[in-house]
Amino acid sequence: MLTCTDEDLGVQLKHDEVVLDGFLIFFLLILTMSVKIDVVRLEIPENTNVIVGQSHFIKTVEDLYETLVSSSPSIKFGIGFCEASGKRLIRKDGNDEKLITSAVDACKRIAAGHVFVIYISNSFPINVLNRIKSVEEVVRVFAATANPLQVLVAETDQGRGVIGVVDGMTPLGVETEEDVKERYSILRKFGYKK
Repeated sequence: MLTCTDEDLGVQLKHDEVVLDGFLIFFLLILTMSVKIDVVRLEIPENTNVIVGQSHFIKTVEDLYETLVSSSPSIKFGIGFCEASGKRLIRKDGNDEKLITSAVDACKRIAAGHVFVIYISNSFPINVLNRIKSVEEVVRVFAATANPLQVLVAETDQGRGVIGVVDGMTPLGVETEEDVKERYSILRKFGYKK
């Protein structure tokens, strides 16, 4: 827990101390510590999706492998996982060498402890995402997309950590009735709706 006095905040408070959380803590850390923010663009090959998440244990790679391989007989995937202690290796697994290489390369560029990157083809995130989130070591999923993806990485004197992602582009407007019909049609074409 981070606490600051009214002198630290430059305001008058009725109490001697206020407890801070969320964005304010992050903002104060930037002001009081050296924090560098990197933007890491992930390459996403055609007909491929990427899933970026955070986990907490070395057995993540094997558990994610079992989760993915049992989700569909046709899925192709590669997994990379950045250890945060011990040997601090990038662990890897999968059933497609190109996707494994892509996942390892992404992990090298992100270089943040306990982050995993999964590239999948012949499947979509909607088919595996809940299974991945159910893996007991998985803490969170930052993104699951085929869109252009930038990973925001904070670096301190201790190491690096993912603080968020930029997934795709900004909206250009609000859907019209014609866009609604098109959305309904696409979902039925893909077989996700009757």
